[in-house]
Amino acid sequence: MGLIDLLMNSGNGDLLKQVGKQAGTNEQGSRDLLSTLGSAMLGQVKGRVESGSHDSKGLEGLINNSKYADMLGNPSRHYNDRKMQESGDDLLGYITGSREGSREVASQVSEKTGVSTSIIKSLLPMLAPMIIGSLGKGLAGGGNQSSSSSGLMGMLDFDNDGSVIDDVAGLAMKYLL
Repeated sequence: MGLIDLLMNSGNGDLLKQVGKQAGTNEQGSRDLLSTLGSAMLGQVKGRVESGSHDSKGLEGLINNSKYADMLGNPSRHYNDRKMQESGDDLLGYITGSREGSREVASQVSEKTGVSTSIIKSLLPMLAPMIIGSLGKGLAGGGNQSSSSSGLMGMLDFDNDGSVIDDVAGLAMKYLL
């Protein structure tokens, strides 16, 4: 199962319903929005890991923290949890690198989906722990329990060509076009 599929299916579709509720979209609109947001955020993670602009071990520590992966089983427990919202804001900063990076993601996703930037911005902190959780489940599901850079890079290299740059470009093109 792909990382976006993990998001779509988290909580037996509970995350998808919550996204639809917050965005005011029907089921297909929610699927499109969650897929676009997930791709954009995973693209941010991949870009940051590939660029070496931060400590990959710190990111892997977050990914290996089971509390985020466990959230995928019952995301509704965490939507209105104040501590998880704060954690989501912190994770979002880690994923995008800055507030400006988060605003850029929100703007680009808004352009692609037609959902307002303010709604996208409200969804990003909620989705950040889920993105980290899907990466954790992806590592665990792939049988790779390693916390080495090659483990994370290997998981982010969707086409297994040894480079995540083309995968980042592919994700970026997917959500920008």
